[in-house]
Amino acid sequence: MITNIITKTKDKIWVRLKENFYIHRIKDSNIVQNINFDVHSQKKLLISYVVTGYFVNIEKTNGKTLINEIFKIVKIFSELGYCIDIIDCNNIQSVKLVSEKKYDLIFGFGESFYQITKLQPEAISILYMTENHPFISYREEKRRLDYYFTRHGRYIKLERSGNFYKLHHLDTKYSYVITLSETEPLLNHYKNPYTIFPTGIINPQLISTKKNHQLSRKHFLWLGSRGAIHKGLDLLIDIFSKRDDIILHVCGLSVKEKKLINFPKRKNIIEYGYIDIKSDIFLKIMEKCTYIILPSCSEGFSTSITTGMLHGLIPIVMKDTGFNRLGDNAIFLDDYRLDYLNNKLNELAVESPEKLNIFSKKVFDYAHNNFIISVFERNFRNIIIDILLRENEKPKDLDTHNINGMFINYKTY
Repeated sequence: MITNIITKTKDKIWVRLKENFYIHRIKDSNIVQNINFDVHSQKKLLISYVVTGYFVNIEKTNGKTLINEIFKIVKIFSELGYCIDIIDCNNIQSVKLVSEKKYDLIFGFGESFYQITKLQPEAISILYMTENHPFISYREEKRRLDYYFTRHGRYIKLERSGNFYKLHHLDTKYSYVITLSETEPLLNHYKNPYTIFPTGIINPQLISTKKNHQLSRKHFLWLGSRGAIHKGLDLLIDIFSKRDDIILHVCGLSVKEKKLINFPKRKNIIEYGYIDIKSDIFLKIMEKCTYIILPSCSEGFSTSITTGMLHGLIPIVMKDTGFNRLGDNAIFLDDYRLDYLNNKLNELAVESPEKLNIFSKKVFDYAHNNFIISVFERNFRNIIIDILLRENEKPKDLDTHNINGMFINYKTY
């Protein structure tokens, strides 16, 4: 009785107030239902990710590669005949709204994914790892924070680890896993984890990646987002603050974190704040720099690196932190301590311009063969079809299969 009275009271208040919060209601939407609905007998899919792309003007979202990737994911599952619901990966209220539906397949990550797979263990579950294993992330970020304390006498709280992937999420064995990061931490649970690259952003005005490496080899770009210590910016600032022969360009650092790490005022450390990749300013930075450097402790393959490589910047990244699949298309760091990094920067700043020109062209070609949205779509489709074929347990000697009414040539995948 009391519960009903409270609910009715809330309803009356909301009717009076909701029109005053229209924009906020749109921005805070956490669920989209019945995409590609056709008939009630359709197979049902739940995606636990983000729904942002369905409530914004796409023409004004230049910095969000994941939105285009989500659209491709939805497109592929739609082509396979699924009726699709999408919920926010960490909004538990959304789980309550869809929990009464029976899903054939559940895809995604986060607390929402964890809870709905527990409620519906009979569904095919595909964990989508856009970050490294949480155990690795927690451990390595803690080490970086301890190192920061050793150098500066200030302890900073964890910023990146545990926001979307928690340790208990990985205690569960899901049907399949697709990772953007390293496969090694997953091998205890999965014999053959699927891998895929994320996409990057390309400035449409980019014409040529040729540059004067004699000058640009002394310019390094750090392009990041939240979690400056996690992503190693503090290490670079400590080094560049004591030198004037090399230049660090910093993009994407928030005002809050700029204060947090006591960002210095120096001529050789240039800070741009948030920057539009499709702007003229970004192109000018590309022309100045040979390298993009990200000494991060753990990644799911950062889109700042894919974006830099798409513009011909040579990536400098930590080994075993999410980038190992780049092979000889990157420069790998074996340590994050200042002495090691400083010596490595010494080597890179005097590298042969001829060698750098060849390396840059190689990186550019590799990126355009792997980090564009059409390639992501093709690779994701291949993975999902392979999973469905495995689920259907079709004989391996058959050349063709029919999944949800779609005729698929197995040999093309």
